Amino acid sequence: MASSNSITEPSPKFQLPTRRSIMAEAKAASPAPEWLSPRNAALCNFQKVLVAELMGTYILVFVGCGAALTDKIQRLNMLGIAIVWGAVLMAAIYALRHVSGAHFNPAVSIALAVVRKFSWKEVPMYILAQVLGSTLASLTLRVLFHEQGNIQPIVNQYSDPTSDLEAIVWEFIITFILMFTICGVATDPRAVWSELH
Repeated sequence: MASSNSITEPSPKFQLPTRRSIMAEAKAASPAPEWLSPRNAALCNFQKVLVAELMGTYILVFVGCGAALTDKIQRLNMLGIAIVWGAVLMAAIYALRHVSGAHFNPAVSIALAVVRKFSWKEVPMYILAQVLGSTLASLTLRVLFHEQGNIQPIVNQYSDPTSDLEAIVWEFIITFILMFTICGVATDPRAVWSELH
């Protein structure tokens, strides 16, 4: 604790004789090349976003559907496959949320645009990246499991006793639960994630 009689000396730091910050001085001295223009930087960032959506969707479909396919070789049962889907989704969200928002599903992109949490002009490119990622993952699984003639476990079909209306109701309920969770966790300002940023 310093006494009230102590003398404070000025800091020996040298003050720069500029009216602007060092970064502003450097920018004024040498203009940025055209490839670093704000327009090109925004385009580059959007490309990163699309690659992140493609990769995230690829990883999600590859691991999730791969778990369903390996169930014939090494029994995982329904619970094991569900745990794989949940774990890979969690890992992909942690890895890519800061880049693209981690939608990984056209329903998520469209729903977020409907509630005005996402720009409508970006939705088509997001959907294209997601469809491309899931298609590439399915093709990769087809190549890797070529000896397994029946890929029925990864085909999204319902069984015979289920009617079309029942399938639509199931799909609606499951998608509602997915979107309810995403909106509560990702878009609500009271969510823990928004408090951290």
